[in-house]
Amino acid sequence: MKLLKRVQEFAAFTKNEQKVFLFLSVVFLAGVSIKAYKAYFVQEPVHQFDYSASDKDFEERSKRLTALPSERKSTDTQSIGQAAHKKIDLNTATKNDLVALPGIGEGIADEILLYRNERGAFTSLGQLRKIKGIGAKKFEKLRAYIEIK
Repeated sequence: MKLLKRVQEFAAFTKNEQKVFLFLSVVFLAGVSIKAYKAYFVQEPVHQFDYSASDKDFEERSKRLTALPSERKSTDTQSIGQAAHKKIDLNTATKNDLVALPGIGEGIADEILLYRNERGAFTSLGQLRKIKGIGAKKFEKLRAYIEIK
């Protein structure tokens, strides 16, 4: 009894703190007991998932997307999308058309449309470089997919 009183004096818990500590201790011990019971007495079926089909499909699609345009088969370009083999006219493109281009998100597509609305139709592809977010590398990637009619 003296030991319990010494611990209580050392910790200096109030009555409410003692109750909370006791409650948390009981909950913790109950959780550990349930976990131990399940680990030793309850055998849950082990689910074996087979991801080989989806992994193979992912690898095939990745190879098609990273292949050079000259290496792609005609059936591959149909599955990749129209942006891969059809050039988009910058002066008539919609936001969805622009977002389909590689490296163009909604923000840059909005900037392109804003630039076109403020300054009129594009007269050269080089004007695209004046848009914030389109640097030299991105412009070179886009060049194969865009045109001005």
